[in-house]
Amino acid sequence: MKKTVLLFLLSILSLNFFLNKALSAQHIYVSEKGFYELKEKFDRLNGPDYNLLNGRQYDILNSGESHPYFNTDRYRSGRLLLNGEAYDSDTINYDIFDQQVILQYPGISGQDLKVVLNREMIDHFQIDGLTFRLMSFPETGSSFFQVVSSGDISCFLLWKKTLSRSTVSGNTSYKYSKQSREVYLQRESRLYVVRSRSSFTSIYDEAYRKEIKEFLRQEKIRFRNASDEKLGELMNFCIKLIHSG
Repeated sequence: MKKTVLLFLLSILSLNFFLNKALSAQHIYVSEKGFYELKEKFDRLNGPDYNLLNGRQYDILNSGESHPYFNTDRYRSGRLLLNGEAYDSDTINYDIFDQQVILQYPGISGQDLKVVLNREMIDHFQIDGLTFRLMSFPETGSSFFQVVSSGDISCFLLWKKTLSRSTVSGNTSYKYSKQSREVYLQRESRLYVVRSRSSFTSIYDEAYRKEIKEFLRQEKIRFRNASDEKLGELMNFCIKLIHSG
């Protein structure tokens, strides 16, 4: 029932988008009035659900074969927690470059439409089996972090892309870079960026560094390309080491 409600409301929203683009200022006023009248009638019948109505239509630059998304430009099933409400099996994608979660849904004419979800309402979302949470730190600002582990020592990944621009013969083209990541460690309310084994071990007291260095060597962990599983194993090792000390 909830998914049907959301699709209905989003279809109304998509109609409003197209009217806003196509009509004059006077007609826009009429279309907005009609939109809210329809929404009011729907709310009386089904109850309001505002979570997915706070977004805006999603547009990306024409960038050839490159794209701003996480892993792939294919929209796929994901899970969302917005404003305390859980939404399962919605079709989404994650725009790394602009740090946005995009919802895809069928429009009233049958074509797929995309809307940017209000990021401040997103507690977390899941895509490709990975969990991302919106967090804000002085060092990074507000961003979506992939949660590798959480607890006394938490490990997060911040995924990024850059955009390059070139102009040839008056034509401007854009290209997104390959995705890259930064590894962050949170311990005792402090956030650390980890780029090497030495920067990782320096976070810990001298009494633990020798054993941590040995674990890193034995497991052949290099932070540039370590898998999520290896990073999780490292966090568990450090937590057990400190608690047993």
